[in-house]
Amino acid sequence: MKPFLSALLILLSIASLWTQEPAALESAFEAANSAYSEARYEEAQAGYESIVEGHLHFESEFNLGNAFFKQGNLGHSILHYERAKRINPSNSDLESNLILANARVIDRIEALPTAGIEDLWERILSPGRYPMWFRLMIGFWTLGFVAFGLRMWQNAIGNRRILGTIGTTALSIGVVCMSMTYGASKRINGSKEAIVMVDQANVLSEPSAAASTLFVLHEGTKVRILQRVEAQWEIALANGNVGWLPSSDLEEI
Repeated sequence: MKPFLSALLILLSIASLWTQEPAALESAFEAANSAYSEARYEEAQAGYESIVEGHLHFESEFNLGNAFFKQGNLGHSILHYERAKRINPSNSDLESNLILANARVIDRIEALPTAGIEDLWERILSPGRYPMWFRLMIGFWTLGFVAFGLRMWQNAIGNRRILGTIGTTALSIGVVCMSMTYGASKRINGSKEAIVMVDQANVLSEPSAAASTLFVLHEGTKVRILQRVEAQWEIALANGNVGWLPSSDLEEI
């Protein structure tokens, strides 16, 4: 019984560490919220930016989008709404604000139809799911190893079989969670979307000074990055149109 209690205490300790919010992060967030509530939007912006520089923090990304929106900065507002959406793609308040911001974008782009399963998979492996999958991976691996450890202390065949089944199942689920963790981490480190940050951007036919202009995009439009050639990025729109833009006109989500 003692090994089981020790293992349980370890799991509870790990769980408590996962739920602790760093005091500095909490303090900075409250200060930024206070500035925002008093309409000191530039100060609030600086506070939220200090948080998102080193943390995946949905509330700060969301509020940073709000602060930019209040200042009339459409490009940065949509950029941070989209970053918040990657962390929590199911938040209804965020969806409403993003719709409101996108309504002010000049470009009206009709998206091509996509398979529902693809959208679901993107939500499952969104960067914001990374902490969840990581915690589940560690939790199930810990449970599996604890079960196999307890199995060594059992003499009864029935108990050994039960603990062996629990251990095997937990480790198998842990491997699945590891795959999900890897998939989410790739999306954190490998951005493939960007927001147009300038008032007007000429999309070119090729990455050269002699290229012709195919069409024009405006601040706040979201594009998908296909490839990067030095300071020029090939981009695609939701309607399938493709062209080249200077990287200085874009900001990655």
